[in-house]
Amino acid sequence: MTKKITRQPFEDLEQQAYHAYREWHVWLMLRERELSARLNKTKPAPSRADKLKARAAKSAQEKDNG
Repeated sequence: MTKKITRQPFEDLEQQAYHAYREWHVWLMLRERELSARLNKTKPAPSRADKLKARAAKSAQEKDNG
């Protein structure tokens, strides 16, 4: 006969906290986009990746010109 393994309440809480920590930056990015879209009402705000690409393109263009 096998033993029934019971989980302690803190184990569930610990696992939820771990997943919340791992997903926090994603939630913040999505929330930032949502709030920007509400404020602008025209188009969603560019993501951080879009901003970094634009900055890199501008930097590359400046290097080519100067």
